[in-house]
Amino acid sequence: MEKMVLVKNQSVSSSPPKYKNEDYIDAQRPLEQDIVDIEKYLMEQIPFNNDLSATERKMLLYCINNLNESGYLDISLEDVAGKFDAAIESAEGALQLLQTFEPVGIGARNLKECLLIQVSQSYSKCSLPYQIVDLYLDDLAEGALKKIAGFCGKPKTEIQDAVDYIRSLKPKPLQQIVHQAVEYIIPDIIVNELGEEWIVSVNRRHIPTISINEYYSQMIKECDPQTKEYLQANLKDASILIQGLEQRDKTLYRLARLLVEVQGEFFEKGMTALKPMRLKDAAELLEVHESTISRAIKNKYIQTPCGIFGIQTLFTKGLLNAEGEIDSTFHIKARIKEIIQSENSKKPYSDQNLVALLNKENIKISRRTVAKYREEMMISNSTKRIRYS
Repeated sequence: MEKMVLVKNQSVSSSPPKYKNEDYIDAQRPLEQDIVDIEKYLMEQIPFNNDLSATERKMLLYCINNLNESGYLDISLEDVAGKFDAAIESAEGALQLLQTFEPVGIGARNLKECLLIQVSQSYSKCSLPYQIVDLYLDDLAEGALKKIAGFCGKPKTEIQDAVDYIRSLKPKPLQQIVHQAVEYIIPDIIVNELGEEWIVSVNRRHIPTISINEYYSQMIKECDPQTKEYLQANLKDASILIQGLEQRDKTLYRLARLLVEVQGEFFEKGMTALKPMRLKDAAELLEVHESTISRAIKNKYIQTPCGIFGIQTLFTKGLLNAEGEIDSTFHIKARIKEIIQSENSKKPYSDQNLVALLNKENIKISRRTVAKYREEMMISNSTKRIRYS
């Protein structure tokens, strides 16, 4: 698979990728859903009845207008009462009403209150989940289930079930309904496999064509010196812009060819087969400055048979293994994740255990680096991974 073919203005393929993994981005779907008008959504839930006074209604609206992006109340009840020269009890009543609205947990003043509101939907105040949130939330955050079991006088399996339920709750109630505007990923480079060849193409379908209007080129020959000077300056700027875009496309194409040559296994197998490669390495091979590569790939995407990836993610460091070869950071992280997923949940691997297991695979790595990679993947330490059921 050595031959490269440049295809201009190729549209994004609608066929699904040959492989999918968690780094794959579907170009045909929005990353998020539409924005929701939160204030309108909440105000539509205000009951129209005689029990709600004009002042209470105003305080309720004031609370709605002072929710933060997570759905928590950002001001104190004293502020609410003072704003309308009302009793603190009236402000509490307005907040209690707001906390009955959807999504469940809205209007809470902190994480504990948010979780307690949600627990109260299914359990009483005497229940184990309610007690854990109310009394042992800090211990829960530390994963100290054994300690909580001792405090509650309950079997660890019951504690585990209660904790699993609590962890299914929403710590930020507005996360359920607030989303960003629709955003689509359009690849700038497309690499397809055709027989025994890799087809590398620059996708300019979504970029408008820029050209110089012949009218202004002709006008230079006929206008006065002052206008001619003005037009020449602007035409020069336009030419520089067009040349810059053409150079950018050439750099992207040359880089894509280089990636296909160096990272052949990645295009066939995906990220787990990615070899360590730095921007500096690519710049030296292409005989350009490293900053040229950096600017060319910023916010750019490449479509491959394995999915769509940010081009920057294909440049990764590595660690020297026992055989004198370099394992990519992505490969090492993938192995750490796989090992943890297969561990005994009642006795999870410590970071030192992970070091020993990786060393058996000839991956030379320190405990500190294992901890760093684990945290980057948002995987808890062994204490917090323990399960009792």
